Formats: sequence, structure tokens, C-alpha cells
Amino acid sequence: MNHFETALDLRKGADPDLVERIELALDTITRFTRGGDWGPYPRTRDEILGRTEPPRPIRDERSGLWGYVGAVAPRYAQAQPFADGLAWVRRPESPAWELIDLTGEVVIDASSGYRAAERFADGLAWVSRDEAGGWYAIDRQNRLIVPGGFEDAKPFHHGLALIRRGGWGAIDRHGRVVVQPRFRGFLTPLVSGGPIEGFTDEGLAVVDVGERFGVVDRNGQMIVEPVHVAVVIHPVAFLIADQYGLWGALDREGKMLIELKYKEQTDVLDELDRLLTDGRPVL
Repeated sequence: MNHFETALDLRKGADPDLVERIELALDTITRFTRGGDWGPYPRTRDEILGRTEPPRPIRDERSGLWGYVGAVAPRYAQAQPFADGLAWVRRPESPAWELIDLTGEVVIDASSGYRAAERFADGLAWVSRDEAGGWYAIDRQNRLIVPGGFEDAKPFHHGLALIRRGGWGAIDRHGRVVVQPRFRGFLTPLVSGGPIEGFTDEGLAVVDVGERFGVVDRNGQMIVEPVHVAVVIHPVAFLIADQYGLWGALDREGKMLIELKYKEQTDVLDELDRLLTDGRPVL
């Protein structure tokens, strides 16, 4: 007899309907617990927010055309995945992209002449009438939000987007350049995973000036000068490496925290853990 049955056995005089409801509830809880641990079962962000998975693009083998599983019949020469409830598609008879919603209704038609288009994010999408460049951002109503004609651009994330004009920089939703386009790239390695392209959720990005790396924040302030062979973002520090392959760490103000003397990143992480747990307020 398990502990659930024992508990119910102690309630033999209880209302049978109540006992049945308790049994059902306990069975449900049991299905969503792992290894005997109690607590909420693991859920994705979309599950927590009640979001359902959008229909996926699928190609019809007979016609060669694209549609969306269970939502839109195959009728497109090209079809991008849905993002923010919208997807860019191109019909066989047109060189231009059009925007549709989850029901297949056209939101922005092909007469806008967009030869290239990127997914919507933060309510904006980068589009171009020139396949070789000339990117600018529009909203869902096809209104111009960020002009500029950039050579390249990445989707917005937390109000910022990477743009290229000679070098890479960053721009906000109002068209203000917050990081001047002078970097070779934005590729941000994380201790917890990655790398990611652009800024972390806390607004930090690793920038490349040509085989030397630093850290810039979302306001364009250089937190770590780009003089290091490698930089990895830690939740409370920055791991750095020199030309000899030795690793150390800086604090969040860019000051030396752990000397460059370790051959492995893991040794620096162990030292950071020690500093975090020994009670000294060094971080």
C-alpha cells in the first residue's frame, strides 16, 4: 500500500464522491512529478503564458508549393515560419513577399514590393525592396518605423536590433543608434549556454573589433574594453582570456577580480563559486 492509499484508508468514513475526487487529484499529481519530487511539472515559457504552437510550414510534394499544417493550403513558392502571429510568404507569380496572419488572410500584400523580409519581433520587421540590402523596419500596419537603408539587420529583441552600415552596431525601436556601427560583430558567449547573437536579457553584448573582444551595454557604454582574446559572460562577472590561453575574470565594473593564471575556464568558475560562497562581499 502506498502513502496515497494509506491516507485514503484513514478516511474510510468520508463521502465516496470526495474520496474519488481526491484519488483523481493525486493520480494527476503523480503523473506530473518525476523521481518522487513534488512541485510544478516542467513547462516551457509558451505553456506558462498559454501560447499554442503556431502552424508549421510544409511543402506539398505533388505541387511543390508551401502551406501551413492544418491552417493554410499549399499555394506559396516560399513560406517563412510564423512569428508574432504573422508570416511572410511569396506566391509563384510574384517576386515580392506578402504578410499573412494565422488564418491565411493577407495583412500586407505584394504591391509593397518587398524583395526581402525578416520575421516580426517586438512588433517590427525588417524589409527591403533591394535583395542586396537597403533594410528598414515596418510595423504590422506597414508603416515605416525605422528608416535608414542598412546593409544588414537582425530582428529586434527587448527593443534593440543589430544593424550593419560599414560595421555592426545597434538601434532602438525609435530609430536611435545606441551603439555606433563600428564593430566586426556581436556574438555573445554565455557561461550558461550560447553563444547568442546580440544582447543578453540584461542588456550586455560581447563585441568583436577584430580578434579582440569587449563588452558593451544597451546604452552604448563600453563596460569591458575590447582588448581580450575571449570574453564570456557570467551571471556576476566576465570571464576573460589572453593571448597565452590563460583565463581570469573581471567584475561587473570591468575591474580585475581573478588574475589571468588559469588554463581552463572551469578553474575560473570554481574560483568564482568559492568567492560567492565564502561570505566576502567581493562581487
